[in-house]
Amino acid sequence: MITIRRLKEKDMEEAIKLKILCWTEELSGKAENNLVLENELTFWVEWMKSADKYNDDRLLIGAYCDTELLGVAFGSHAEEFDIQEYGIELNGLWVYAKHRNKGVSLMLMDYLLSYYENKNMKQIVIYNPHYAPSNSYYIKLGAIVKRTEKQMGGKLPVDIFIANIRDMRSTINKLLKHH
Repeated sequence: MITIRRLKEKDMEEAIKLKILCWTEELSGKAENNLVLENELTFWVEWMKSADKYNDDRLLIGAYCDTELLGVAFGSHAEEFDIQEYGIELNGLWVYAKHRNKGVSLMLMDYLLSYYENKNMKQIVIYNPHYAPSNSYYIKLGAIVKRTEKQMGGKLPVDIFIANIRDMRSTINKLLKHH
């Protein structure tokens, strides 16, 4: 049975190792993966701990089967330049390849969206590399590309998706019935 729970600081090293593993895939050979575990771990643990300092509501969750981590999702309030009000950002969604197509990402997304919807959030913004296989996933969930920008020194086009949280949850729940 898969359970979703908040990540603790002790869980973060494995979560960040998963992020780095998936990042290479997401870059699709279009840019070099230059992420360093120690730097990423320091950044994300500090990000996790500093939510109150920035008046943010950050949610870092993991999907587990017993004690095995299957995937993670990170969320926070969106920047005003992305969504004026009542918006969140998906800061990351990564699932081990061997656990994909089993509904893990859908469960993580539903948990995250439900959490924020209960706090009256209305929209979600998602930044994703243009060439990443996961772009079709976000489109399937009802997200629409609002713009594309270049990151990593202009080497990597990144699509910026926007979606209505309630509509996305409805789609996710329909898809979860097949898992």
